[in-house]
This record gives sequence, C-alpha cells and structure tokens, in this order.
Amino acid sequence: MQRSLAAHVNSNGLAISLMAVVAILFAAVPIGYNALFLANSRLASGTGVAYGRELSDNTKGSRPAGTSAVIEFTTVSGKTVRFDGGSASRYIDPGDHVSVRYDPDDTDHAMVDEDFLFFRLTYLPLTFAALGLAALLAVAWTSLHSRIQRSAIQ
Repeated sequence: MQRSLAAHVNSNGLAISLMAVVAILFAAVPIGYNALFLANSRLASGTGVAYGRELSDNTKGSRPAGTSAVIEFTTVSGKTVRFDGGSASRYIDPGDHVSVRYDPDDTDHAMVDEDFLFFRLTYLPLTFAALGLAALLAVAWTSLHSRIQRSAIQ
C-alpha cells in the first residue's frame, strides 16, 4: 500500500510540476515583452484632445459617463500621434496634459505613463507565475515529506 501511495504522489507531482512550468513560461512572455517595451520606450508630453470609447467600469467624472480620453503627442522625430488612452485615461479631460510612453519603432504602441506602470502591465502574468511557483514548491515539499516518511518507515 505504501508503494502505490508513493507512486501516486510522484505521478501527480510530475503532472502538477509540468503544468506549473507551463504557467511560468506563459507568464514570462508578456512580462518580458512589457519589460522590453518599458526599457526601449520614449517619454513625450501629451494632451487630451477628445473623449474616447466607453469603458466598462462606468467611471463618472466631468466627462460623459465611463469614457476614456483620446490623447495626442508628438514624437522626437516630429510625428503627431493620437491614441485612445483606455482605462488609464479615465480622469483625463480635453486640454489636460499627461505624460505618454511610446515605442519609437511603432508609434501606434503608446500609453499613458503612470506610477507602477510595469506592475499594472504585468500583474496578471506575475500572478500566474507566482501560482506556478507556489505549485512547484508544494510539489517539492510533498515529495520531500514523502521521502522522509518512507525512510522513517524503513
């Protein structure tokens, strides 16, 4: 009975470990992508120029209920770009000035620069990576505990 229980724990541990590694790898891709974006991006001064699309959180303020802001900025090369600021722009009204972070190689990839931007961009992948790591640690702990019990019995 002890042998079959140990084999059962080992096979489940292997399956859980594989799923955890896959979760960590899938989380690493967007984390790396966003880290590269932040490292290579440029800052520009932008201005709210209009109200944008309706947001699902229905944030109210001085704008129509739950809308984002359309933001305009000029790149270092002199190109004028407009983009919808999404939920990060829900408190920006036309005429407001805001800091913008953009990719100089793809100026359509722009966003409102804000505190903790890296965390905002990666909190979901970081959560998956943390869950994967927790699963790996749980498997390692279970495996170690099982080995200690087997050696104590023998």
